[in-house]
Amino acid sequence: MGDIAKIHKNSQYRKIFQNGTSVATRKLILYRLENQLNINRVGFVVSKKVGKAVTRNRVKRLLREAYRRYAVDLITGNDLVIIARPQAAELDYSQAATEMKRILQRGGLFSILLR
Repeated sequence: MGDIAKIHKNSQYRKIFQNGTSVATRKLILYRLENQLNINRVGFVVSKKVGKAVTRNRVKRLLREAYRRYAVDLITGNDLVIIARPQAAELDYSQAATEMKRILQRGGLFSILLR
C-alpha cells in the first residue's frame, strides 16, 4: 500500500475549499476537487476544537490509517481534504474506518461497489 500522496501547501487547501464539492457525516467532512493527475492527493484537517495536541494527532493517525485501508479501491485524479469534526475525538480505529468508508461512499469515490 505504501505512502499516500499528501497536500502540503495552504494555497492548495484554499483552492480545494473554494472550488471543490463537499459531503459530510456527523464526524467528518470531505472536500473533493479533480486534479488532472492519475493519483489522489489527500490532506487531513483537525482543528483545536477537536481537542489538545495529543488528541488531534491521534485523530489524524486514525484517519490516515483508515484512508489507507480504502485508498486502493478509489477512483484516481482527485485532491481530497478530510476534516475532522469535534465528535471525531471519540473514535476508535474500527469506528474511524467505518466513518471513512461512509464519507468516501457519499463522495462517490469508490471505483467498485463496497458493502
